[in-house]
Amino acid sequence: MKKQLVIIGALAATAFSVLGQGYVSYNTTTHRFYDEFTTPGVGIYGNANIDYAVYWAPVGTTDPLTSVGTQFGIANGAANKQVATNGVASISNASSLNATLTGAGFTLGLNGANVASGTIGSAAQGGYGAFQLAGTTAGSTYEFIVVGWNASAGLTAIQNSTYTAIGWSNPFNYITGANSSDPNGQLGLNSTGYMNQFGVAPLGVVPEPTTLALAGLSGASLLLFRRRK
Repeated sequence: MKKQLVIIGALAATAFSVLGQGYVSYNTTTHRFYDEFTTPGVGIYGNANIDYAVYWAPVGTTDPLTSVGTQFGIANGAANKQVATNGVASISNASSLNATLTGAGFTLGLNGANVASGTIGSAAQGGYGAFQLAGTTAGSTYEFIVVGWNASAGLTAIQNSTYTAIGWSNPFNYITGANSSDPNGQLGLNSTGYMNQFGVAPLGVVPEPTTLALAGLSGASLLLFRRRK
């Protein structure tokens, strides 16, 4: 009898932990993701060529991406439509974005045991759908950042740092829903005050130290040759 009670208690605890996770609607309206890697520096609407994922953290967690790439510019338009990765030809220091975000306290969003990632539609929109975001609590507020990268690298590229183009949204707060019909969890990620549109730009090419050293030696040799002449 005691053994049965223990089993029942364990099952109840498991059911509660699953039901207690927060719901998120991983959807956006059209024209939220810009392709800036097909023609670097020229932003066009993405067309099923950008993958995306969401990172979350406790509210107030410092956004580590504001210091990545000092060359960022802001595209024209309303302030709530602008983010750092819009309108740039390339992005530097973002080759290990997953490590940067997780090191700052953000968690890569999971749907169960799987990464909640998807590919945008032909009208530059995300349509993953509603799901329970693992690790979160229903009815709680979290800080989100949506990340996008070139889809040719595959859905696992964000963990493996194998993408050649990357971009991310502004950080925003989101209230998780208690169930699939809770209005909080049904709000799209780009609802008012949430995710702004953003661009996905190619990674900047940073010369290897050996390349820089060789370039320095070549320059010194040229100067010496000129002096001898």
